[in-house]
Amino acid sequence: AVVSTQSTGEVLYKESSDVFDLLPEEYLPDYKSFCWWDDQGVFQCLPSVYLAGMPKCGTTDLFDKLTWHPQLVAMVQSATDLTPIKERHYWSRGRVGRPGNFLTIRRRPLPKVQFGDIVVKMGAKRVLEDKELRIVDGTPSLMWDLGGWDDRYPGFQEPPYSNADLIWAVSPTARIIAILRDPVERLFSEYLYFWKGEKMRRERRTPQTFHDDVRREIRKFEKCLEVKSLRHCCYATKLYSVRLRIALGVYICYIRDWMEVWGDQFLVLTMNEYHDNPTSVLTRVFSHIGVFVPDKDELREFIQHSKIDNTNSDVKKSFGDMLDETRTLLQNFYRPFNEDLANFLKDTKYKFYQ
Repeated sequence: AVVSTQSTGEVLYKESSDVFDLLPEEYLPDYKSFCWWDDQGVFQCLPSVYLAGMPKCGTTDLFDKLTWHPQLVAMVQSATDLTPIKERHYWSRGRVGRPGNFLTIRRRPLPKVQFGDIVVKMGAKRVLEDKELRIVDGTPSLMWDLGGWDDRYPGFQEPPYSNADLIWAVSPTARIIAILRDPVERLFSEYLYFWKGEKMRRERRTPQTFHDDVRREIRKFEKCLEVKSLRHCCYATKLYSVRLRIALGVYICYIRDWMEVWGDQFLVLTMNEYHDNPTSVLTRVFSHIGVFVPDKDELREFIQHSKIDNTNSDVKKSFGDMLDETRTLLQNFYRPFNEDLANFLKDTKYKFYQ
């Protein structure tokens, strides 16, 4: 195995010098986002809040509720188009020349997205006018996606860094949030989500095809674990089918990496608690971020009248539920990882099921 003799910072700088060469030695004080005046006299900012994961766990709805708060704002489409955007997948994909949509297949490598082209899409002008504003990045691939690390570091047994290290290097006092759900339901929801519209007409999927795919992907993961570490197998995305990303439910891999770097600046939620008591959860999230907590009656009224539809209800009606044997197979697969997560976070709610 190749062992890096470089520090994490040296690895990150070599991989993303275009990022670090543009950042200031110190950010401007008093601003709640990470802001500076660049060499051209342009005011620039980076987010100070990251809703980093996980996919199909309620990030779209939670992001909507966060950016309702008057001190939290989304990134924007461009320097001139201030239409809010939830996710950009720059840190996890564009930064290293990977397509933002993981389903995109390229015959030739993409050029790296230059940091200078991204930072102008943060909507910094709003922050210049109001120092209290915090920019929120809601990219759900940030938590887990290090795709291509094994090509960039051939022979390495594990990635030499995680995205937690990367975000720490550019914004060390940011606040990180992750929302999780039962990994069995997360996987099934994602399977249906990416089988919509044109794909439903072109590809036949049934509870039996889901079962067959599950069996195949579990075998791949278990075979990987016979010769590699758990962390290697979680991040080795080339091993698995894009139609069934089973490793994403092994939350302990990613949560451990982020918690070890971020500690108390990292808040982990479950979709169940958010669904059951959104007012209480949002109050906790706002306190974690450091913004004022809105009036609970006002917050409750907003929650009742806002609904973000990013679900698969129509698809699920035509597809039906997964087979009982599939659910049992997945529960048995995820159970030990859920228990590790519950022990690590010292909370039995992360077992998800018994």
